[in-house]
Amino acid sequence: MLNVENLQRLGSGTVKNVYQHPQDASKIIKTIKPQLVAVDGGFAKHGAFKRAVYQGVYRQFRREILQYLQLCKTHYSTGVFQFPIETPYGLIATSEGLGLVVEKVLGPDGRAWTLEDLAKGPGLQRKHHMALDRFFDDCVQKHIVFGEVNDAGLLYTEDRSGYPEFVLVDGIGEKLMVPVRAMFPAISARYVRKTQRRIQGQLDAMRKLKSKQLET
Repeated sequence: MLNVENLQRLGSGTVKNVYQHPQDASKIIKTIKPQLVAVDGGFAKHGAFKRAVYQGVYRQFRREILQYLQLCKTHYSTGVFQFPIETPYGLIATSEGLGLVVEKVLGPDGRAWTLEDLAKGPGLQRKHHMALDRFFDDCVQKHIVFGEVNDAGLLYTEDRSGYPEFVLVDGIGEKLMVPVRAMFPAISARYVRKTQRRIQGQLDAMRKLKSKQLET
């Protein structure tokens, strides 16, 4: 079992902690924050019934793995194993419970740039806008199911495939109890486009705010 106290902590989100894999620089380990987990393995904020069903806090890992398996099944004849979502490599025992091992996505400068970081910081260039449009188009074409996707869950890279692209690292997979998005590509596509419009609206708002700040 890996003791996370011996690992390099790269960051944390609302639900997960992120650590550098101790033996592979190209991989990271995601864990669920222990303070959010009840003794039965469900989220402490949920009621007893909701904690008891499915895999508790690990259903987030399950959704991501199932989505990746479905993509590999759909593209079996092509021999493609890389998609616009982070690649999961398996599960590992840690002192914070099960950890999900996934690829490490980095920008050209070696930093992990989210779409939100780029928009609020150096700004989005034409290559970023083109990569973002391609990302959503690919998600529709490949029937990638979104959960709750936002600009902080999209990482930018130019090294992964040899060209600018965004990779989804959070909010992956079917979240609805009745999996209509996973069952029907058209329904999934509509939700992807709805998410695209929402994120684009947020980016436009950030751009206008930065312009006003520069004028003052």
